[in-house]
Amino acid sequence: MQHNSLLNAVESWRQWLHSDHGDRGARARLKRCESVFDALLEPETHRLIASVHGNYVPEQKLAILALVLARVENTANYPTFADALGLTREGTIPTGDARPRLSPMRFSTLLRASEDADEFARALRRALAILGDTRFNVRRFIGDVLFFTDQTRQKWTFEYYHTRRADATEDTQPQEETQL
Repeated sequence: MQHNSLLNAVESWRQWLHSDHGDRGARARLKRCESVFDALLEPETHRLIASVHGNYVPEQKLAILALVLARVENTANYPTFADALGLTREGTIPTGDARPRLSPMRFSTLLRASEDADEFARALRRALAILGDTRFNVRRFIGDVLFFTDQTRQKWTFEYYHTRRADATEDTQPQEETQL
């Protein structure tokens, strides 16, 4: 499966989960999951895994996405996830005493948590809770989580601190995969 097809499959699953035809009960159960293993016990996670068949993607990463995408209803082209975390509550780049939505310490914790699937899922959920209803580029987010590498970590730091503007419509291309 090509990279774009993979992203399309995951995004289609997310849209279905949040649609009127989706399973509200499954979405609620995924929101209550406390671990990646709990998500793997949910049939809807396996529906997501089946939708990307023929493509090697670690099931843990798909389970992480099932956990977090159950909480992401809307999308936008901009900002990216890391951009949104680094903006103020008013949606501006912090200057002076203004603080980003997600503190630099929590942002660092999020990036460092990517080595452990459960910690990464928890950190992503915390960040999503802080964002609330703020829209961000979900397609980029999906690609970043699926192919989370040191390069992704670095890209997120530049986006969070708004020191280098990445093209918000650009998809993350898989480089090397990190083991979870």
